[in-house]
Amino acid sequence: MPLKVLLVNPPTERQLFGTGGLFLPIGLAYIAAVLMEDGHNVEAMDLTVHPRSPEEFKAIVGEKKPDIVGFSAVTPTVNMAVSYAAKAKEAGCPLTVAGGPHVTALPDEALGGGVDVVVRGEGELTMRELAADPGNYAGIKGVSYIRDGKVAHNPDREFIQDLDGLPFPARSLFPDMRLYKGQPVLGNRTPIGNISTSRGCPYGCRFCFKALFGRKFRTRSAESIVAEWERLVKDFGVKEITISDDAFTTDAERVHRVCDLLIEKKLNIPWTCSNGIRVNTATHGLLSHMKKAGCYRVAFGIENGDQEILNKIGKKITLRQVEDAVKTARRVGIKTTGFFMLGGPWDTVESMKKTIAFAVKVQPDYAQFSIATPYPGSELYDIARKDGNLLISDWGRYDIYETAVYFEMPGRFTKEDVLELNRQAYRSFYLHPRTVVRKLLTLDTYRYMSRSIGGFRKFLLPQSPFGSD
Repeated sequence: MPLKVLLVNPPTERQLFGTGGLFLPIGLAYIAAVLMEDGHNVEAMDLTVHPRSPEEFKAIVGEKKPDIVGFSAVTPTVNMAVSYAAKAKEAGCPLTVAGGPHVTALPDEALGGGVDVVVRGEGELTMRELAADPGNYAGIKGVSYIRDGKVAHNPDREFIQDLDGLPFPARSLFPDMRLYKGQPVLGNRTPIGNISTSRGCPYGCRFCFKALFGRKFRTRSAESIVAEWERLVKDFGVKEITISDDAFTTDAERVHRVCDLLIEKKLNIPWTCSNGIRVNTATHGLLSHMKKAGCYRVAFGIENGDQEILNKIGKKITLRQVEDAVKTARRVGIKTTGFFMLGGPWDTVESMKKTIAFAVKVQPDYAQFSIATPYPGSELYDIARKDGNLLISDWGRYDIYETAVYFEMPGRFTKEDVLELNRQAYRSFYLHPRTVVRKLLTLDTYRYMSRSIGGFRKFLLPQSPFGSD
């Protein structure tokens, strides 16, 4: 029997006051598409774009009377997800479900406060089975729930192998795509469309959580990717596309085929790789082809400027490869962003200074210096809990990763060390003469600085606005 399903993208605590969403929540859109394919009546609410207080949300659920309310839950939004789930139960919803990376890592924590079932890992097929028989989930793989007063964990669900078999995300259920701000560092045009072309990452970086999509690299075909790309352009009017994969360029042959099809179909709108591509895959031939097909910006996950630290965190790249990748991108005309991480448990004050110096030396077009964030499920989180001094335990504060220190490592660095080095990193990079000459006189850079890293406040404030954390 068809059910009424309401899927919700909860806000962070800051977004509750109207700071807005970045990208359309593509994971929820995939689940919505699968449920609609099965004949269910699906609605979606993105509370990052249209904020609603918990009480307002309760009234909406009471009016709509859905059979299932499902919530996406990443670490910064899990508190809000549980809070909204409790209001949904108060409004009489028979079944509340939460899924996403945070509850996959810590399912027990989410249950009982309003969440009936946690979906661990990929959610499409699990939600399909839950909707087929919402009163009987004891035999469904990939779910956790409370049974006889105790948390029960069903066996894990196998990862989806045929990604082409999934329907395209149901974007039409979500707010107008012009309302999504994108990432200023990697996107200037609206509406901007995000697309996922693969799942799983075969690399073993110790700060990353792998349980949601796993380590096995699974891909969509080039034909499927470009068909969705064409729909984004023709049906949704997007002016730019960003690829949200963690490992888009892992299979170079597939990327070349995507580029060939984009050129053949004249889908020559600008596109970027917002989550980053690996420097060891950034060959001249591949980047040149991507440029011809419309790619104008890529990010590189560089993380550290000390080769010994890179080895410790499992990046499996070299500093020489980083330099070569940035130079190659510049030669073919693609702008670059370098992602750097300060304050990891393997860091010292000296290694963080090396990272800053390396960023200045390599000179990507933009640099983002993030303070290491110990997300649950990652080895970084386990190390910080075991060997470090955790300073922030409120999940709601995990959306301020550029301005807060989450842990200290006794004998290695203090919170004050990391905050000062973070400020020094931005000053050193963006006020370096070469950067000033090449970039700071362009509108693009000023837009990036004002929207993405808080403008010149980042350079001039004596302390972080969140420095007391």
